[in-house]
Amino acid sequence: MIMAAALSGCTSPTTSPSVTPTATAKPVTIVDSTGKTITLPAAANRIIVTNSDAAEVLIALGAKDKIVGIVNTVNNTPLMASQLGNITSVGVWDNPSIEDIIALKPDVVISYASWKPKNLAQFQAANITLIQLDCYKMDNLTSDIRKMGVICGEEENATAYVGFIEDNMKTVTDRIANVTESQKPKVYWGQNMTTLSTAGKGSGGDTLVRMSGGYNIAGNLTQMYPQVSAEWILESNPDIVVQTVGYVKSQDYMVGKIAEIKNRTGMENVNAVKDNRVYIMSTAVAYGPKGFMGMLYMGKILYPDRFSDVDAQKALDTYAQKFVPGANDYVYIYPSP
Repeated sequence: MIMAAALSGCTSPTTSPSVTPTATAKPVTIVDSTGKTITLPAAANRIIVTNSDAAEVLIALGAKDKIVGIVNTVNNTPLMASQLGNITSVGVWDNPSIEDIIALKPDVVISYASWKPKNLAQFQAANITLIQLDCYKMDNLTSDIRKMGVICGEEENATAYVGFIEDNMKTVTDRIANVTESQKPKVYWGQNMTTLSTAGKGSGGDTLVRMSGGYNIAGNLTQMYPQVSAEWILESNPDIVVQTVGYVKSQDYMVGKIAEIKNRTGMENVNAVKDNRVYIMSTAVAYGPKGFMGMLYMGKILYPDRFSDVDAQKALDTYAQKFVPGANDYVYIYPSP
């Protein structure tokens, strides 16, 4: 039987008897991103993950074999599909099938905290243990990873994984430590080329630009992903333009997107275009488990002299070798900074 998760924001502990403990098993407790305290009688062996970022973390921790269920967004993410495509899907990420979940007899279901399941009440009514961890926000990614290690019983692997990420993040923070506000290049972060949505305050793109030492020209806009006008971009005159795309295996697609940006009316007068500082970056490294790569790329884009000795490709190859096989099969940035 799987104990119900508490209502989001509730601080009273939740104890789940769902995991069948062995003679040596010990209870494990974590506090998820909503403030719920959740205790399992042992580390989870059967996990359904409705969060594609959490799915990548589980693979990196060596817990791939403990995943018994996924959702559409995991299948729609090429890297995750290559690893988990043969695992049973329980439907849509924000409204998964409760019946399918119950049939798989999971110890826990791991979802996003920022986007709660639409059928949260059904989770509670069915006594399903729901743990909500984002695993994509760079501000607390390593904390989430450590909690994931506790959940699946891979705490040593989590320590190694966190160490690798923190070392790469430190590579960036050390090099920008003495950058003043006036020295920070102005960055336009393109979230969607068609609608001209950008990265507002607190969004993943805003966080990446800020942590990498840049000034996000939309960082004072209160909407997470506000839609702006072409005129607003021209008036803001960014020093650097970074446009995001999804997973890409060929540079040709990115080359075409750069041409589209440069050919927009008036863009020839923008500093980023004049100085040839227009980039296409995959959202796969802009935030989430590979967000450290986004920081390395942004550091090299923003401050090429300070990062001339940094080999971002080597870091990606190491990630693929030690944590997530195949992660280096994709093109994440163009042109290479």
